[in-house]
Order: sequence, then structure tokens, then C-alpha cells
Amino acid sequence: MTSTLTKTPTTKAGFELEEIDGELLLYSPSSTRSVYMNSTASIIWRLCDGNQTVQDIVTLLQEAFPEAKDSIEQDVVDSINLFAENGAIELI
Repeated sequence: MTSTLTKTPTTKAGFELEEIDGELLLYSPSSTRSVYMNSTASIIWRLCDGNQTVQDIVTLLQEAFPEAKDSIEQDVVDSINLFAENGAIELI
């Protein structure tokens, strides 16, 4: 997990975040890839702008949601890994 925390996630072109019937969906119109997301994952997706590391994202969310501080790091890493597995981000 430590190596993931030092990487900088950047969203790849061609993926869009849409709300459909109250559900969030990250998808690529040019492929068959899609990922259902909760509101936390959508915040994480928006923070994958290539300007901050995974650790920076964890810190931002821990400051914004101190009541969930203990679970945020794992949630962020899991979301980042899901995005990467689906080709939606690049980890540099």
C-alpha cells in the first residue's frame, strides 16, 4: 500500500462520470468499461487530477471527514486500484 500512496493518479481521457437514476457511473463511451461508484469514490475520482499523490488525497479527505479518518486511507487505495484496473487512471 505504501508504494500506492506515493504515486500520482491522473484520469485518462475518454472516461466520464454520469449520474443516472441517482447512481453514479464512471464509463468510457468508446469501450465496454464502466464502474458503479458511491459518492466517496466520485470525490476521489475528481481529485485524481495529476497534481497530488494518493497520500495527498487521503489527507484531504481525512481533514474533510474526520469522523471517518480511520477508514479513509483504505477506501482511497481501494478506489484508486479499481480505477486503475479499469483503465480509468494512470499512476505515475
